[in-house]
Amino acid sequence: MCRHLVYLGEPATLAEVLTEPPRSLYRQSWAPTLQRYGTVNADGFGVGWYPITDADGESTEPALGPTRYRRSVPIWTDGNLLELTQVVRAGAVLAAVRDATAGTSHDECAAAPFRDGPWLFSHNGAVADWRRLPEETDLGLGPADLLGLESLCDSALLWAAVAVRLRRGETPQHALAQVVRQVSLVRPGARLNFLLTDGRSVAATRHGDTLWYRAAPGGLVVASEPDDESALWREVPEDSVLQGDVSGVSISPIGTPDAAPAAQSASAPPDDRFSLDRRLPEHYFADTLRADALSGLTSVPRSLPPKWFYDAHGSTLFEEITRLPEYYPTRAETQILARRAEQIAARTRADTLVELGAGSSRKTRLLLDALTAAGTLTRYAPLDVSESALREAGAALCRDYPRLRVTATVTDFEAELALPPSGGPRLIAFLGSTIGNLGPEQRDAFFSGLRAAMDERDAFLLGADLVKDAGVLWRAYNDSQGVTAAFNKNVLQVLNRELDADFDLDEFAHRAVWNAEQQRIEMWLRSRAAQSVKVRGLDLTLEFEPGEELLTEISTKFEREALTGQLASAGLAVREWWTDAAGGFALLLATPARDTSVLRRKSAA
Repeated sequence: MCRHLVYLGEPATLAEVLTEPPRSLYRQSWAPTLQRYGTVNADGFGVGWYPITDADGESTEPALGPTRYRRSVPIWTDGNLLELTQVVRAGAVLAAVRDATAGTSHDECAAAPFRDGPWLFSHNGAVADWRRLPEETDLGLGPADLLGLESLCDSALLWAAVAVRLRRGETPQHALAQVVRQVSLVRPGARLNFLLTDGRSVAATRHGDTLWYRAAPGGLVVASEPDDESALWREVPEDSVLQGDVSGVSISPIGTPDAAPAAQSASAPPDDRFSLDRRLPEHYFADTLRADALSGLTSVPRSLPPKWFYDAHGSTLFEEITRLPEYYPTRAETQILARRAEQIAARTRADTLVELGAGSSRKTRLLLDALTAAGTLTRYAPLDVSESALREAGAALCRDYPRLRVTATVTDFEAELALPPSGGPRLIAFLGSTIGNLGPEQRDAFFSGLRAAMDERDAFLLGADLVKDAGVLWRAYNDSQGVTAAFNKNVLQVLNRELDADFDLDEFAHRAVWNAEQQRIEMWLRSRAAQSVKVRGLDLTLEFEPGEELLTEISTKFEREALTGQLASAGLAVREWWTDAAGGFALLLATPARDTSVLRRKSAA
């Protein structure tokens, strides 16, 4: 992994930008704060800067384009750099410190920034098996481009793919977003945080690691992590593209081919092809959280529903989890969808794709692309509790799919399964093995409610994680980098913020175990000591004994016979059952059973 930044603003010395801030990029080379992949960036560094222009826009230095200083040594070992930073002044800077991807060059040409004409570029991340990318996806690179790579590394290849797009006139944000989309489809675990500047503006992507920006009167900084404690820093959401200059910043979903201009809200759908139906009453979240917390925290054992993990920070942590090497479900499900989407489209002939929960844009787009290619799709109907997530998805999809209508519904589908009216065959997708978070009785109720809402033309696409080696399961929920532990503890932070509680997160330990009898992973928070916790919003005081545990999530793993039997009991017949190459994750396609005697008996009862 790496750390990098772009500065645009009033002329400043390189020292003011790179070495003097309390959490400077210089310091991040050996002591990064937010870096989750690697702990030191000692494989080289680079700085690029642009000539200062006077008030009339004329250069006060020779017009040679951006200047670079790059080395293949750790930045702290270069004695000349500190002297250089004291005397060089610039109003536009791109700099990076490098932690090399395994199997890449260690020469100074592998260190960012990369340059082409007025452009400087940096990549923070890694792409496994990057040498095969040109044959696996169309990056637009010919033999001359590949032979002319500045260095044998993933970053140089990615830069070549971006540069080709820039030369043919694509906007910076479009070029970056399209390369991220292409590469992430064939390398779901790739980390693709890009910085690109021409000295006047900056475009950046966040995909797989952290990205922040600080917009202040003196200038704009976009960086892997904040370099000081200023409250002006804002985090860029995962899977987003940023475009900005000293006048402002705009942020759009990564899937948007052309990011929204600064004057337009990134979450505003562009035309009347988007509609949103709010079905949740006012104060629904506050009232539901209070009810869930009061019921769960006073039960034995104490428990909380997993849906309260997912505030903005929790959602970001979960996106990080999906890219961890130990966490296989997202990669496995994406692999199946990539292989079977065309078959699903041909089998269902759906004119509406209904998605329960705002899913991963990568997985959703595989279905949208296949249904569009089949010529049947007219509408995408996502159901989710988050209005902002639905609006962002609507904005991106309306721009990317010019003939698609997006009819979004703000609802809690566990409480009310509000499917849109049927104008033709509907494909109802429930992906991510979220079904595993429901207990057996909840699953029965969900499947029966779904079947009652379906007509004979509809189909149900379900992602389900399967029973497998206990060690594989344990590692998926006990990752070596501690991201899952932070995700688990985040539910306590939600209670602290929303219910004025005083949980000390350090006094609770993450514990994930395999319950073989019930065939499920259980996530717990264990109290490290005897402690008293006040939840003022509920007028509640909780006494925890040493070792007492709070259940935060169940994740059931399924066997084929049991799952298909439960669906059959609800009147749903499984027509297709696909697994990934390892056989550890299943995607199944079910339709209403022709024999409705089960339903009649249930109705009579």
